[in-house]
Amino acid sequence: MPQLSEWVTGAEADGYHLQGFMSANVSVAEAAALVDLYWPKFVEYRDCVFLGFKFDRHAIDDWYGRLQGDSRAVESVLNHVHLWDYFVITLESEYAALPELAENIAVMWRAAVQAAFPDREFEIAVSDGSGDYGPTLRLTGR
Repeated sequence: MPQLSEWVTGAEADGYHLQGFMSANVSVAEAAALVDLYWPKFVEYRDCVFLGFKFDRHAIDDWYGRLQGDSRAVESVLNHVHLWDYFVITLESEYAALPELAENIAVMWRAAVQAAFPDREFEIAVSDGSGDYGPTLRLTGR
């Protein structure tokens, strides 16, 4: 990706170093926001589990009515994240990196939800974005 390549080229050190790149480019506020996306908190409501950063009691209640109480369908509607909504994509190389990023986020979501609810089973679905609004993650109970 150009931003990373430019930084590596301009860096005094040999190649890419996580500490150097982050200290030059990522604020604590940005890092904290990324933690919320990568390792989310969860809210249990109406026998479902919802991503904390997307939790909206009124929307859940509305969708319960629309979907006739189908809990898994409600989770599916409300627990999906389009990465395009969270990252500004300006270059083709950034777009190309999103499917792998989505897979890595899914690994973290699986670990986070299992740590929070060890007695329940969940599915984290990942789409690469072809035929949808960019790479997308979706959390549902089983």
